[in-house]
Amino acid sequence: MDKKLLATLSLPVIVIVAYSLILHVNLINAILEINLYFLISFFIAYLGQILVTSYRDSLITNLDYYTCIKARLLGNAVSLVIPGAAGPDLSRAVSYVHKNVKLDKAFTLSLYESFFDVNVGAVLYLLLFWIKLSPLETIMILVSLGNIVGWSSGLGYAYFTSGKLNKIEQKIFNIKYIKPLSESYLVLKNVMKERAQNKRLVIFSILLTALGYFIQSLPFYFIRDNLLLDYLINQTYLVATLVPIPSAAGIAELALSAVLPPLYVIQVRILELVSYSLGFIYLKDIKLEVLKKEVKEIWKTS
Repeated sequence: MDKKLLATLSLPVIVIVAYSLILHVNLINAILEINLYFLISFFIAYLGQILVTSYRDSLITNLDYYTCIKARLLGNAVSLVIPGAAGPDLSRAVSYVHKNVKLDKAFTLSLYESFFDVNVGAVLYLLLFWIKLSPLETIMILVSLGNIVGWSSGLGYAYFTSGKLNKIEQKIFNIKYIKPLSESYLVLKNVMKERAQNKRLVIFSILLTALGYFIQSLPFYFIRDNLLLDYLINQTYLVATLVPIPSAAGIAELALSAVLPPLYVIQVRILELVSYSLGFIYLKDIKLEVLKKEVKEIWKTS
């Protein structure tokens, strides 16, 4: 196995061990003491959230439901190694390419899905963070606001400048090695605008995303019997994953510490990592030869 990949996969384990040692939590006991109902409901809720979100993805992409389920599971798994657009978004896009969707459009659709994942999740966090105020919340608030502003600005720019390249963009795409991407860039802006103009799709996407997060928060009732607090715990973890660190190692533990005791932080982190890793069963669906072919077509190279 590649040393860098091995180091990335080991990072969350190292952080969890270090966290348990610093806060004097017996790691073995923490694992053995996981509430059985919490354990079972956690994985059921994770799959439930995947099913709801994948239905939203199928509406956005106009692809079959099963393809979107596989893409969503795989994207979550890849996020453990490569965060951000280069990881889960691209892996979902490759899954869509296998359904005869061009890579530039597939990647745009995947980014549009992430727009709802990020913005709805961050807004929900900002609506709930007051439930359990902590100095650590300041970091998560800034992360949420930064992502909302960044993603909304990006979509807004694509929406209002679609159909053509402005003067600045023309100068950028006149650069020899970037010029072949101009057509794909226009596809990105046009597809973004087309989907954003569908108000019904936008409303459904927001509601389904919020519902998915609510389903995912339900198991926390077995460790914190307060539905609003449970929702906050789930959204706190979501915001932590928006920080571009593989598997949110370190930042996830820090964020969860604002809303949970150390014992539960360790248990939640372990269950989250295991549930995300389930998607690796579809890793074979990423065929590099297909990706290379699409990239070559975009760049029009031999």
